[in-house]
Amino acid sequence: MDALRKDCRDADIAVHVLPLPRKDARGGEGGFDRTIFYDGFTTPYKLDQGEVDSDDGVVDVEAVVENFAMGTRKRRKYATLPLLLPGWKERPDHPGIMLDLYSLVQVRSKPQKITVHQEKNKATTRKTSRINAETGEVVEKEDIHHFADFCGRVSIQPSNLAKMKRASNSLEAPGLLVHGFRPMKLLPTTNLMSKTVICVANESRVSGSEKALYNLKQSMMKKGVFAVGELLLRATATSNMVAFVPKADGFGGFLIVQLPFREDTRNVPQSDIGFADRNAVDAAKDLISKTTLNLSEDFESCLPENPWLKHFFGYLESVSLGRALGEVEDDARMDADRMLKNAAEEIESFSLSLPEDEGPAAKERKRKAPPSSKPGVAREGIGEEWFDRYENDELGLLKNDELKAFLKSRGERVAGKKADLVDRATRVIREELSSRSR
Repeated sequence: MDALRKDCRDADIAVHVLPLPRKDARGGEGGFDRTIFYDGFTTPYKLDQGEVDSDDGVVDVEAVVENFAMGTRKRRKYATLPLLLPGWKERPDHPGIMLDLYSLVQVRSKPQKITVHQEKNKATTRKTSRINAETGEVVEKEDIHHFADFCGRVSIQPSNLAKMKRASNSLEAPGLLVHGFRPMKLLPTTNLMSKTVICVANESRVSGSEKALYNLKQSMMKKGVFAVGELLLRATATSNMVAFVPKADGFGGFLIVQLPFREDTRNVPQSDIGFADRNAVDAAKDLISKTTLNLSEDFESCLPENPWLKHFFGYLESVSLGRALGEVEDDARMDADRMLKNAAEEIESFSLSLPEDEGPAAKERKRKAPPSSKPGVAREGIGEEWFDRYENDELGLLKNDELKAFLKSRGERVAGKKADLVDRATRVIREELSSRSR
């Protein structure tokens, strides 16, 4: 059991074990020792066994499902932190409204490549060390100096960076601090940064959070305002300015949208906008109305699947199951034939309404001839030792200087990594062998 627990932890496998009835098949007490079975895998939920078992020993399915859902929500949770309102420093003992933050967009990533130890058959962990080029000793993290280009090179210590981060934050611990409220019409629809986060109250951490957050939401919606606050996710990070927007639904949820600082925005000069004539505007309206998708379902169900992941998992399935690689239906690819069939006239009218480009035509750039075709470059003959290295697959054992010298003698490029040099040398030798066999 201990070996299985270690293998699960090494493979980053989360194990969810649910409590079973404490009465055995003969009706007696006991028969299930939770400490022996699954306390070694994961910390057990703080759930009263009476909430799971009924008096007759039958499992309450709804309580078990809720218990399991609580564990899965922890997996999707973005962060848990308090919501602090103005005047929070005068109430140091008040914990605030506890919030659970969830990301609206969860990116599904493909499986990552791992390196397995040949003897132990376990995944290895990569560790990077910085070596002093002169002494060959390992440089510790605290001995590394950072420099900023400010009227010369200025040394910045990591401890000083941490002090500047703490000085720029109003909070010392993770939390969402509300600075004030602004009318909803002033919420910018552009210049929004980062991803949006949804938050709900966590009643289990702080009792009364659901009611307090719901009342706050109703008050903000009646006033037509949103809150401007400061979000700190980690004590060692830098806080972000965010908009705390009430979500228009029957629950007490809010949206947290990151706002830019003044240095993060820029305006487009009016001279770069230009003006469109009436014919172009009407043609654009016709094109938009003809190509607008009428979606009867919700927004999430109409989104296409990631084509790269579909191709990737289709390949893994074909290799692991020994099946032929089938065609993958790509919903994200544009159906040009269908679009031309439905809106060919509108597309043509819009194209004709666009102004002609009066700018100078771009001059065609002349490409440089490859080094091998330049006149005056004499190619040296390839020695027999190179053919032997090619036959024995030993080109990868050579040093970069040897490969570059060989390629330079043949008039080839010498830039790139070692793998590029080996591929280039292999191609040159293969071409020479094919020319000799003719």
